[in-house]
Amino acid sequence: MEVLIKLLVLDLCCIYGINGASYKIDNSVGYGRTFDGIGAISGGGATSKLLINYPTEQRSQILDYLFKPNFGASLQIFKVEIGGDIQSTDGTEASHMHNSWDENYNRGYEWWMMKEAKKRNPDIKLYGLPWGFPGFLKDAYDRPWGNIQSTADYIVKWVNGAHVYHNLTMDYIGIWNESPYNITYIKTLRKSLDNAGFGKTMIIASDQNGWHIAGDMDKDAELKDAIFGLGSHYPGTYSTQTAFTLNKPLWASEDWGCPDELTGPGCLARTLNQNYVNGYMTSTIIWNIISSYYYGLPWYNSGIMTASEPWSGHYIVPQNIWVTAHTTQFTSIGWKYLKHGYGVGKLNEGGSYVVLISPDEQDLTIIIETLSHDSSICTRPPLAPYNVVAGQTATFKLAGILKQRFTSLNTWYSKIGYYKFPSVSFENRGPSTLFSDIKSPVYD
Repeated sequence: MEVLIKLLVLDLCCIYGINGASYKIDNSVGYGRTFDGIGAISGGGATSKLLINYPTEQRSQILDYLFKPNFGASLQIFKVEIGGDIQSTDGTEASHMHNSWDENYNRGYEWWMMKEAKKRNPDIKLYGLPWGFPGFLKDAYDRPWGNIQSTADYIVKWVNGAHVYHNLTMDYIGIWNESPYNITYIKTLRKSLDNAGFGKTMIIASDQNGWHIAGDMDKDAELKDAIFGLGSHYPGTYSTQTAFTLNKPLWASEDWGCPDELTGPGCLARTLNQNYVNGYMTSTIIWNIISSYYYGLPWYNSGIMTASEPWSGHYIVPQNIWVTAHTTQFTSIGWKYLKHGYGVGKLNEGGSYVVLISPDEQDLTIIIETLSHDSSICTRPPLAPYNVVAGQTATFKLAGILKQRFTSLNTWYSKIGYYKFPSVSFENRGPSTLFSDIKSPVYD
């Protein structure tokens, strides 16, 4: 059986050269971390509000672009807001409990959207996070710690409601979006999930800007055991040494949020690669999944798609979709990154590359980007100056069993449109025979 290797290239301008640096691709030294998937967020808040009002045909097409495997963005994780009856950016999402005596698991549209995601991709992982909490749970300081057990029960009821009323299994639960975490609450939530039969629902913490919780986990074994993985928002592709040495999954649990049509796709392409190259982050979750809220509201056009006109059925499929596809269409959750220096790293003249391999070692994906500084500036955080040299050629040398096993190469290519450069999106440049080396295009 012929085995195909996929070379996925994202750049501004493609130039083929003769001389250049070489980079070893070798799994004989072992593997890096396990890939946890690329996802996107509905919420924070009411960012998908208009989608459910679209005509059936166009709505189905939009959902296919987001969730259908091997079609568009092919998202692997879907993160939703657990509605809390608060204004959480572009609107309010209803809670399943307006008060302690009230429960309703059909409010809002996140249930519907999760079911549509699962319909298209049964393997997609689901992740819930509260942006806020109803008043009956709050203390005198407007924090949801008035009764910590009651707050934990409130979240467990949402997880159970997803299962009982919608046949949805929640894979991950967060703490409180970009707000101070409570260590006692995290431990209580873990115990409450376990006691309710949701031991496989993992906690991601703390969904803040930064990795502060790593220090607390390092000093508290019970807290460390309660948390599956650390999630930081807008980390700028870097984690910390303390977070890294915990040996827990590191996620960019909210990232991107770039409404700039010129630099947004480039920012996303660079971030998806360099979150692992620089920060060992094995999952990047994009805010937001779709800009389906009215023009003029905060952060308009910050979705990987835009669908804000249900009355006409008009929607936009920007290059963000295809930038994401360079990773998602050629990997699956559970694949392994190769080690830094043996399949992961920076290109000598600017840019980055990552190599992932399937658990059975029968499929290999190489993702290369060399986005220039000016074409990949994110809204946040600031991007330090750097250079990408035009005319470089990168030669990737397969070693060991990889050299013997992989004999064919398929190449998908995108060029990020920026001012005078026209865009090329996810162009299949066909198969070619491989020997031991792969010469790749370089970026301008």
